[in-house]
Amino acid sequence: MAKKWSVDSALVESVAANLVELLPLFPKRLIRLDALVREHEMPFSHIQILVLLAEGAMAIGTLSDKLSIAKPNITPLVDSLREQHYVERVRDARDRRIVNVCITDSGLEKLQAIQRSVAKQVAEWPGLFSRSEVKAFKGALSGVIRMAMEVGAGE
Repeated sequence: MAKKWSVDSALVESVAANLVELLPLFPKRLIRLDALVREHEMPFSHIQILVLLAEGAMAIGTLSDKLSIAKPNITPLVDSLREQHYVERVRDARDRRIVNVCITDSGLEKLQAIQRSVAKQVAEWPGLFSRSEVKAFKGALSGVIRMAMEVGAGE
């Protein structure tokens, strides 16, 4: 198990500053989310739901919590994805009162198409960065994902 660090206020402030600086850059520069939304004719919130459901079935409340979208607002998003046959509602086998949302094969295909679109955007980077920089970035992203999963695990 990795060694835990004690709070270092300078490091905390530096990480916070970097995260804040990244917020406006990510959706417009690193990955052009607007292009993804246009190309796939799907709001970003729908893409987020598909990504989460690729991990496994979830109740509406869980989706709501993970996306920080109120339950009454998540329901129409799920309904829209259901109409497009990207998700389905399935009663929980252990508790019939619980209805889970599951990604369908069509939803997985759509998510794969979205990932291919992101790959096309990443493929435009070679003229900007060296292979070793992109590999380092991939490693850093893996670490960020792991950390985000750990921080959000208690939610």
